[in-house]
Amino acid sequence: MSSEVTSIRLTSRDTMVIDHYIKDGTFNSKSDFIRYAVRKTINEMVLRDIREKIGLDNELKNISPEKLEKEVKDIRKKLWEEYSETAS
Repeated sequence: MSSEVTSIRLTSRDTMVIDHYIKDGTFNSKSDFIRYAVRKTINEMVLRDIREKIGLDNELKNISPEKLEKEVKDIRKKLWEEYSETAS
């Protein structure tokens, strides 16, 4: 997967906290911390979007766990397609 360089501005307090987690060995660098934070946030937002889609579709509430898992995968795929379209 390719990556892009993106510059961000952080408060000194945020930088101090990130540096703490680098010094204690939790992360190797600021980039590692920021990538982790971005992925975590993206996953939380996608999960929120999935929950909203399921909540809007009443027929999904009373289905088997297997079928629900398939539906969630389909919804997630559609959401990623929507995200990539709006990013283009």
